[in-house]
Amino acid sequence: MMKIDLRKQAVTGALIKDNTADWKNIANKEIEENKNLKDLIESLEKELANKSNSDIMEIDPKKCRNWKYADRNRFELGSIEELAEDIKQNGQLQPAIVRKIDSLDYTYEVIAGERRWRACSFLNINLSAVITNEDDAGCLVIQTSENKKKSLSAYSLAIAYEKVMTDLNISQNELSRRLNIPKTSFSELMSFNKVPKEVWESVEDMSKVKPKTAAMLSLLCSKGDDYLAAIINYSSKIREGIGTDNLMKLIEKHLSNIKTNRNSSRVYEGKTGEVLFRITSEGRISLSKTMVKKIDIGNLTAYLGSYLEELA
Repeated sequence: MMKIDLRKQAVTGALIKDNTADWKNIANKEIEENKNLKDLIESLEKELANKSNSDIMEIDPKKCRNWKYADRNRFELGSIEELAEDIKQNGQLQPAIVRKIDSLDYTYEVIAGERRWRACSFLNINLSAVITNEDDAGCLVIQTSENKKKSLSAYSLAIAYEKVMTDLNISQNELSRRLNIPKTSFSELMSFNKVPKEVWESVEDMSKVKPKTAAMLSLLCSKGDDYLAAIINYSSKIREGIGTDNLMKLIEKHLSNIKTNRNSSRVYEGKTGEVLFRITSEGRISLSKTMVKKIDIGNLTAYLGSYLEELA
């Protein structure tokens, strides 16, 4: 069996750089610098794919829990029912990778193969698995190898790496070094964690969002509420994977329209000079965030309706 340090060298050298064109270029440069890298990766994949039957165990999926650094988000799990039907018809073709844990409720945690585990649990059948004794750092390498084949989204990688840095008290530079990712690429990837939560809640599916886009969103969101609102307004475009240049054009046009409307609007200010609400020439009324928190929308609606009825 290939030594674990050789496995780590192979996998970490080829960490998921195919999510963006930049990462592909970086990967190609690294392969040129290390001509043996491809052979090492292929050897690792063959090793994982050709485990002897003696290495594979049948375990109860209900005795397993997901690894705390699991990196698949809900939108990337796909149809567990469809996978379960495939396993029912054709069997589990590839074993999951699990690790023994000290727990009263569970015996193993799933390091790689979450979808297979969930499908077997759905079918109430045993899970074919290979047991690893790796520590968290080693398991991250195993997970990385799996992700290379599964094309995991950049968003999910960023979320998982953020957990690792927090729990293991590792700096961003240190983790990028351990995973052999250039600092600039890793910083761009980690921008996903700097984008406000409400943006991702609006986008819903981040599988097509690139690190470069996340970096731009993080920067724009820091410029204020107008930018945040504009970004959320185009959440469907972001979900579809719109490029940064086209997205920037849409946001700039949106903000320009808002500015034009504001120039032709009436603003009502309180005694302290604070803006309470604004009415545009088109009849749109917008309240300040402060007022939204203070007032009862129901009462305001009733009061405004009563006033307008008197004018009708």
